[in-house]
Amino acid sequence: MKRRAALGLGLAALAGCAPLPPAPPSAPGLWQGKLGYRLDAAEGERAQAGSARFELQGSASAGQLSLTSPLGTTLASARWGADGLRLFDGQDTWNYPSLDALGAALGERLGGMALPLAALFDWLDGRPWPQAAHQRQSDADFEQLGWQVHIASPRLTLRQQRLTLTLLLAP
Repeated sequence: MKRRAALGLGLAALAGCAPLPPAPPSAPGLWQGKLGYRLDAAEGERAQAGSARFELQGSASAGQLSLTSPLGTTLASARWGADGLRLFDGQDTWNYPSLDALGAALGERLGGMALPLAALFDWLDGRPWPQAAHQRQSDADFEQLGWQVHIASPRLTLRQQRLTLTLLLAP
């Protein structure tokens, strides 16, 4: 259960929003703030929730992510590039060939659809991912890749099935 929560939190952060862009990052390709997640209860399981501070840097092709507890303890860190992705959850190192593979593994562990980690970078910049169709629901909402994406700058909220991710970007 601890590994599932750590992996869920680690990958959830990579996953993320629409026309009103969030507060601009302090540097191009750098986002930081607070990540919250809620996994609704399923039959025979309890609901789960948690939060972490995050720092995401780079792009879908190369970058890094760091998740820390409110007290500053490292919960998970990931680095990816042309040679694949390495995720460290504080105890173990996990290797994946790509962000897509990590998103699929996380989605499976969380009992839902793959987390669209490559799309997160465009969503954080306030626009749909150009590599997949989307359906606009309002000025601040759209659906893409099975996720409901909502932006109320500087907050991005992503929802699909039982999982809700909220990213609150630091000014």
